[in-house]
Amino acid sequence: MGTEMGIALVLLTAFAWMAGTLVILSAIDRPERKARRQERRDTRAGEHRWRVEYRPVAAGSRPEGRRRHPRARKLRPH
Repeated sequence: MGTEMGIALVLLTAFAWMAGTLVILSAIDRPERKARRQERRDTRAGEHRWRVEYRPVAAGSRPEGRRRHPRARKLRPH
């Protein structure tokens, strides 16, 4: 076996070992990470629920004409 073949075999083995290790480690932790992510999502949704208040709009309170952007926004220095 030549030197180049030996180097290629060692590099290929190292790459396969690292890929296998990463696959195994990610598979072990996946359900726990999924549960943690869902818990954070529920917590954030719970925090936002009480802050937002939707009020009904009185009839005729919206001006006719340009509906989306009534005035242009301008950048102002603070």
